[in-house]
Amino acid sequence: MISYKQVRQHHLERLKKPSPARGPQILVLGFALIILIGSILLSLPIATESGESIAWIDALFTATSAATVTGLVVFNTQTTFSLFGEIVILLLMQVGGVGFITLAVVLYRLIGRRVSLYERNLLSQALGVGATEGAVRLTLTVLFITLAIEFVGALILFSQWVQVLPWSQALYYSIFHAISSFCNAGFDLFLGFEDPALRAVRDNPISVVNMGLLITIGGLGITAVYDLIVWPRERNLSLHTRLILPLTFYLLAIGTILVLLDETLVAGHALSDFPLGQRWLLAAFSVVSSRTAGVTLIPMSDLGPASQLVMFVWMFIGGAPASMGGGVGITTVAVVLITLASNVRGYSDVRVLERALPIETVFKAVAIITVSTALVITITLILMLFGTGELFPIAFEVMSAFSNTGYSLGITGHFDAWGRILLCFTMFWGRLGPLTLVVALARATAKP
Repeated sequence: MISYKQVRQHHLERLKKPSPARGPQILVLGFALIILIGSILLSLPIATESGESIAWIDALFTATSAATVTGLVVFNTQTTFSLFGEIVILLLMQVGGVGFITLAVVLYRLIGRRVSLYERNLLSQALGVGATEGAVRLTLTVLFITLAIEFVGALILFSQWVQVLPWSQALYYSIFHAISSFCNAGFDLFLGFEDPALRAVRDNPISVVNMGLLITIGGLGITAVYDLIVWPRERNLSLHTRLILPLTFYLLAIGTILVLLDETLVAGHALSDFPLGQRWLLAAFSVVSSRTAGVTLIPMSDLGPASQLVMFVWMFIGGAPASMGGGVGITTVAVVLITLASNVRGYSDVRVLERALPIETVFKAVAIITVSTALVITITLILMLFGTGELFPIAFEVMSAFSNTGYSLGITGHFDAWGRILLCFTMFWGRLGPLTLVVALARATAKP
């Protein structure tokens, strides 16, 4: 016969174990709270250069864009916000990037994702099997890797920018843009595309390559980055990393070639007047940045239609799971394409790198792409019905918001209050929706 003490002990043990249902709730409420605090701070008079409060909807839009590491703006960051406002945006980017990636990794542990021995140990801690130090070590590891990469990136940028800017401005710009690049946030402090500082950055290959590498590393995800760090010692990469790395390279190569073809064959586009070497570099950087970073060195509105379409598709694909990037996820698209190829060939199962994929993985990938496509179409349709503008620029803006990219064809500031609220919702969903959907589906498939 079971005693009251045993029942009570069992109940207490259940309370100690984290519920998968609470993960998405905490993630959503946490980000909403971050955005609310950021909106309040950015709406203060001290946050602007003029000393006058900006409209609440503009503060909300900017805070949402920064916390979701998107980069869409309704006005120029440098000329509108004071140093206080810029630091608030910087902190929102950092908290949004690091906080999201940390919670994302924990959530992936809650659905039983196996990546490496180190992370399997962290999974047991996150599930409450052992002590709680594992989650702390994970958080510290993420923070250490993030800050170390940002520090090195800022140091390289400073070494280049101090040659053309006063040292204090070069230092501040280097820190801000290193964090913005690694977090795939897309915010910048330049006055426009004719700003001499931006032209100096654009003409400096070391700066362009460094920012491109920061964006790429941030888009790989902490699991892949950790795998690469320990690879010299362990000589073993997880299936996740072995899939992410070649796909990232293929997307970069294919996208760069397509953009170069469009920009070379048709005169008058944004890259047509640049020397061939710089044209290659800027095309590659734009493609890298299109996968959720949105750091803009050339105006997207001046690119050819074919190049804009490439950016549109690459934004939808996005970065790796549990990374600074958004979109549906590069592995999600890969799973769907591999499943399609397997069906065409008549295979009875779906295999990648000599490993069979669980059917649940296929279901999750299809669900994420289906729901995400429906969201983008719905928001675009609503904005078309109740606003004015051409289809592709509006769809491009919505896709940029959903994928947390920040690329724009120059119409962000033209949306009214309701349009900006819709874009805020799209940015928020794009950052949290696919992940919470995966966790919800994982719970459903785990039920007996």
